[in-house]
Amino acid sequence: MPNPLDFFAAPRNFVQPILPGWFGSVINITEQNSSAPDTEREIVAAQSYGRQLGRVMDALAVLIADLPKAKQDATAFKEFAKIRREIDDIKAQAAARRLDRIAADLATLKETNPKEYERLAATLREAVDGAS
Repeated sequence: MPNPLDFFAAPRNFVQPILPGWFGSVINITEQNSSAPDTEREIVAAQSYGRQLGRVMDALAVLIADLPKAKQDATAFKEFAKIRREIDDIKAQAAARRLDRIAADLATLKETNPKEYERLAATLREAVDGAS
């Protein structure tokens, strides 16, 4: 019987971002680019631009799916679908990178603290079995 943790093999690369987003994702909201910068900062603190756009895209996809097929073939909708697929691909790649980091952490834990490794491995087995 194969070991259920075999899918946690060490990652092919060991790249780990240090301070992700620290330098590259600063958004400056001022009176020059917003009519209500304080309000906009509060909104973005609660719901990021990405989350807001994602919800709008999800809603638009539902509306497009309800259109007659001939209208769904409009160029604008095809371009929208292309962007949505690209975003979904980026999300899937990011999830895979996170899981690679988890696998590397588990390998370290197995060496440094076998008892804690076994506890977490059992928890992960249950989660994986429950997701099937």
